Amino acid sequence: MKRWLVGIDTGGTFTDLVAFSPDEPALRLAKVPSVPEDPSTAVMAALENLFDQGVAPGEIQMLVHGTTVATNALLENKGVATGLLITRGFRAVYEARGWTRPDPVSLIDPFYSKAPLLAPQRLTAEVDERLGYDGGIQTPLDEARLRESVRHLRDQGVEAIAVCYLFSFLNPVNEQRTAEIIAEEAPGVRVSLSSAILPLIREYPRLSTTVVDAYIGPVVEHYLLSLAGRLKERGVTTPQVYLMQSNGGLMRITIGARFPNQTLLSGPAGGVVAGLRLAERAGTGNLVTFDVGGTSTDICVIAGGLAQQTSEGVLGGQHVGTPMLQVRTLGAGGGTLAYVGKDGLLKVGPASAGAIPGPACYGRGGTRPTITDANLVVGILGAGSLLDGRMHLDLEAATRSMEEIAESLGLTPLDTAAGILRIVNNHMAIDLRLALQERGQDPRRFSLVPFGGAGPMHACWLARAVGIPRVIVPGHPGLNSALGLLQTEVKHTYVRSAPGILGEFDVSNMNALMDELGKQAYADALEEGFQPEEVELRYQLDIRYLHQGYELTVDCPKVPVRQEHKAGIKQDFDKLHANLYGQSAPDEPAEIVTFRLQASIKVPQLTEQDNDRGGDITLAYKGEREVLDIDSGESVTAAVYDRSRLGAGDSIAGPCVIEQFDSTTWVLEGQRLTVDASGALVIDTEVRQ
Repeated sequence: MKRWLVGIDTGGTFTDLVAFSPDEPALRLAKVPSVPEDPSTAVMAALENLFDQGVAPGEIQMLVHGTTVATNALLENKGVATGLLITRGFRAVYEARGWTRPDPVSLIDPFYSKAPLLAPQRLTAEVDERLGYDGGIQTPLDEARLRESVRHLRDQGVEAIAVCYLFSFLNPVNEQRTAEIIAEEAPGVRVSLSSAILPLIREYPRLSTTVVDAYIGPVVEHYLLSLAGRLKERGVTTPQVYLMQSNGGLMRITIGARFPNQTLLSGPAGGVVAGLRLAERAGTGNLVTFDVGGTSTDICVIAGGLAQQTSEGVLGGQHVGTPMLQVRTLGAGGGTLAYVGKDGLLKVGPASAGAIPGPACYGRGGTRPTITDANLVVGILGAGSLLDGRMHLDLEAATRSMEEIAESLGLTPLDTAAGILRIVNNHMAIDLRLALQERGQDPRRFSLVPFGGAGPMHACWLARAVGIPRVIVPGHPGLNSALGLLQTEVKHTYVRSAPGILGEFDVSNMNALMDELGKQAYADALEEGFQPEEVELRYQLDIRYLHQGYELTVDCPKVPVRQEHKAGIKQDFDKLHANLYGQSAPDEPAEIVTFRLQASIKVPQLTEQDNDRGGDITLAYKGEREVLDIDSGESVTAAVYDRSRLGAGDSIAGPCVIEQFDSTTWVLEGQRLTVDASGALVIDTEVRQ
């Protein structure tokens, strides 16, 4: 019996599947429309497509899923009614949002409004309890009044309750007792404890993350349990069913149901992982991944072979403190809608047609113009460009969708489509520049890696505009995030804040804290079906100088820690601080803020084969079509090629269009494409200064 590794990524418009077997070189691919109201339906449809290709359900050894269920529930405000229990006197912490200000663009937006509180004040109850800064109990938990509050929230119809008490990261006893009382007074209500979700210092990020977990928890848990049941019914019985996490690692689906906040960037993370693997194969450490799907664009800078991670992010206006890859998201995808704004000017996004009704050219009932429609009207897409011609694009419907805007602006439908592309390309270019500037990076040292169904259609224009000299289009750009699901390992991050001066911190207490994190990692590994010897542990410390607001993470090279190790840890921190900020204070004491453990476990991964050598490029030639150059406003004649018939070493001058099963690549005039040994399209962009 063959063994198959399967990755399934659910996007806003399509659900993608990639299957790999060590017993044969060819990948099995599937791409089906997403079903927003029940994403598991699209997952099962993709699997049925795989089964029709001769793979039996019982042959699936490992299945990895990238899901947007948590993300969409948060962005679309479709979580559950959520209550909040908080230490008396601190109910305003959540409403004040940590005194964070809107970003600069929002500050000048006259229509700006704050994101809603996921746990409103009417569903917030103060609890009589208090821990001191050292974790000691100052005010015991008033259980009688707590029960009254829980019953009140239950009667208000809450389906989840977030619990966040002051200093509970140092001592979880009051939160744990609260969970027991909730189970007694409101059975069936989900409970999210800050001491379990994010046991870190700083009240507001811990509180906001816990509320997010409670708000989306029942939605994600219901979806994952439903999916697990449908897989089992269909004969997919492997216990190795994983979810992609926001940090680029995998976790068992059973763990994901308990910690849904860790899947908020599940989909984009898969693409970043694939970008990291491409960097290794291409022999370059500097890439910008550019993932354009149906509803959004995700950008990640990979510098020196590493993708930056962050411990805090903002999604849908909500602050999340779980570890995640540093991804910049723009509301621009293939299904993004164009319209005339209140100022009478053409606008693009962020609203999307989504999977249903989708772009007008898809023939699913959509009538409003989208970026996909614009690409079809100007000629970058052809009627038979998608899914090897199995999905027909309706040019007449796309043109009709432009007419209302065209008439309003006094333009032709073709000019309107070109305007839509100019606007969205400029939006994307701005975010590309900002992503690089925030890292202090020179775009001339990077390559742009576009993927998602729409990424390669925009990448060459963007690279030229931003000053990026090279575009590298991976072998299966429209399925790249699904590929990334099969190119990583199981990863978990465990944290515990326990502030103390490094030089004065008792080493026995340090080792006890790290031992506690290690036991948690081994327990989770056993639950996921792994043995302790399969777990690789990496201990770290978050350290700062006294009176600093934020800290840096350094490795703790030797465990157990001895007193003589502290000097080396301090030197590593000083060196890192100097590298990042240009200065350090070797004579100043340092403070440990958080103990951190990274646990990783290797699992089977996809291995990609090199491409065959090319030769007769005429075999790939499909013909020509007229494409509008959106810069000059003039039509150019572009040769069209079938990517599946291109081989390593083949070279083509632009303008040209490269069509394949899952995407289309548009190469501008003056640029040249070469197929490398891995099968990637390497495009020199003739950067114009």
